[in-house]
Amino acid sequence: MLPEEIIEKYNLRAIAHNGWVYFKIKRGMYGLPKAGILANKLLKKRLIKSGYYECQFTPGLYKHFWCPIMFSLVVDDFGVKCQGIQHAKHLKAALEQHYDVAVDWEGKLFCGITLDWDYKMGHVDLSVPGYVDRKMTKYQHPKPTRPQHSPYLAAPIEYGVKVQRPTQSDTTAPLTAEQIKHVQDIVGTFIWYGRACDPTLSAALSAIGSRQTKGTDAVLAACHHLLDYLATHPNAAIRYHSSDMILAFDTDASYLSEVGGKSRAAAYYYMTRKGNRSFTNGAVDILSTIIKHVMSSASEAETGALYYGCKRAIPYRVTLEEMGHPQSRTPVTTDNNTAQGLTLGTMTSKASKSNDMRFQWLKCRRAQRLFRILWAKGSLNRADYPSKHHPAHHHQKVRPSVVIDRVPRQ
Repeated sequence: MLPEEIIEKYNLRAIAHNGWVYFKIKRGMYGLPKAGILANKLLKKRLIKSGYYECQFTPGLYKHFWCPIMFSLVVDDFGVKCQGIQHAKHLKAALEQHYDVAVDWEGKLFCGITLDWDYKMGHVDLSVPGYVDRKMTKYQHPKPTRPQHSPYLAAPIEYGVKVQRPTQSDTTAPLTAEQIKHVQDIVGTFIWYGRACDPTLSAALSAIGSRQTKGTDAVLAACHHLLDYLATHPNAAIRYHSSDMILAFDTDASYLSEVGGKSRAAAYYYMTRKGNRSFTNGAVDILSTIIKHVMSSASEAETGALYYGCKRAIPYRVTLEEMGHPQSRTPVTTDNNTAQGLTLGTMTSKASKSNDMRFQWLKCRRAQRLFRILWAKGSLNRADYPSKHHPAHHHQKVRPSVVIDRVPRQ
């Protein structure tokens, strides 16, 4: 069945036995494409017999009918939360009826992310030690001679200009197919790392990712700039403090800041305590995306950021409810008076009739008492950071409030 050229290239006749070649696959995933879903359905069927069921609206989140235990299932990793070790042992016994189970009672590793718990101080640090160093070796990228404190080039400042101008088009030479694959490899490699423990990469990865299929020399230079930043700060970690598990988020936008006359929307999601907006906590998610449509004004861009942020928050609210954390009206903070006024109905919409009709969705969700729209000045808006291309000194100022730099263990 094997082609003659394959037989000759790998000299298979020398290792053949009775006309057959036997081989073993190492570090590979083989089998039917449907094997994953079949294994998951079988697991559900077996777990339901022990009283565990998957939540209706959150895939991968399981609870027990009466035991105070829940767990998040990602492939074969179980992240368990329970009240009492006996309930965790019940789950372990249920799984051991059918599978080989390894247990980490201290919960130090989940989905490749290291968790460093400090119960006395009431916080946990999430990091991926050595990840950046390994990728720098893969890409053969040397450490920069001068520290790079910004993940991207800052937007140029035009002094004396009253009307904001669109970002200039990219006129640099296009990349080869091999270079485009290299750019895509970098984006794919670090998008998970950014979500896992370094949200400061969100704006840079979004800007590069939106242009990677038609990459140019400027896009490749942006990738190298990002790698310089990662080589300078290779040990980022997110710190989460204990809270009342109340979802809150800030939204912001930058008008005409992206190539093609596009604007950027950003949102910073975090868990807070009742009545304490100033409570600082790590980001459970950061949205930094380019608004697909060309916005007609800065206020429309800010309203669009509110729309994007609130739409993304709906599944988070549902998941928190299913986890047993009731949510009242989610506090949403914007730094634009017009966006707030149009949503609350305290401003007339004569001049805003050109706004995208989908933004009226905000009024509907507010009427359903899902969100509480607040205002705060830009310096207090957490979403200001991932919405714009800031200079390096601003990154050095804001970075400690977003991530912490851990000293690698010897």
